[in-house]
Amino acid sequence: MRIIEFTAFTRPRARLPVVAEIGGRVEEVQDDIGESIGADGQFARLDATFLQLELEDNQVEQARLRDQIAFDGREVTRNQALARNKNVAANQLDQARQTLRNNTQALHRAEVQERVLKEKIARTQVPAPVGWQVIERRIEPGQWVSDGERLGEVADFSTLLLSLALTPEQLSALRAMPAPLTAKLPELGREVLVAIYRVNPAIDEDTRKIAVDLRLQEAIKPQRGGLRAQLRLALPDPDSRLVPAAAVQRGFEENWVQPREGEAIGVTILGSERIDGEDWLRVRAPGLAPGMPLSRRE
Repeated sequence: MRIIEFTAFTRPRARLPVVAEIGGRVEEVQDDIGESIGADGQFARLDATFLQLELEDNQVEQARLRDQIAFDGREVTRNQALARNKNVAANQLDQARQTLRNNTQALHRAEVQERVLKEKIARTQVPAPVGWQVIERRIEPGQWVSDGERLGEVADFSTLLLSLALTPEQLSALRAMPAPLTAKLPELGREVLVAIYRVNPAIDEDTRKIAVDLRLQEAIKPQRGGLRAQLRLALPDPDSRLVPAAAVQRGFEENWVQPREGEAIGVTILGSERIDGEDWLRVRAPGLAPGMPLSRRE
């Protein structure tokens, strides 16, 4: 087996751009970079003064229409009584009915407009997921923003991921590793439990590798992105051998080992390992058989 060490950096589970749904003047920005979105789930608030005034005007118009509809209803009833006694022309009754229908439809339109205005007012509150942290802020109070403009970005650091690009062989080896699977965080001086979070079913056409995300199974401090993590993966390598470091001879940019019987064998050094307190080198050398006795340097 040969050991391959992968290096990855922690990153948040998800990132979300914060976008203005309507245009307006920024009245308040509730959170800055590094802060968490509060329980109200609000990132910023836009000025809603003119929308509130439009809503008040709409409500006044609705009250007027309701009064008018009540009057029109009485007019229709009165004209119906007169029409039965032949005291009013039929077209006058039809006109009263048409006026009632027109004002009723106008009231329905005003009610729909009220819902539209209330929805616009609600959208002056720029939301973000509760507990997510702000990683980008592009606005300040008093600034004018347009609808669809990006105001910032938030990220979910409650779950940290490590992203790797693996060959199919390496992915199979990762899945075959016995539990628990751990990764080392050198900056924090500790190891953490990790698990496969998701595997991209597609393959990168340029590198022919598969994107794999590992999830940290335990919380760390600080719970943030950019922390270096190291993962050691054992892969079958029937062409390589482990030899004691003291058995490898060096000279003139060449490396070789000297069997106790026979001629020297040139080796290519692939890496080093420490096993049971002794230094070993992983080498590739045609003709070097497992168990072959080697001479050591004095």
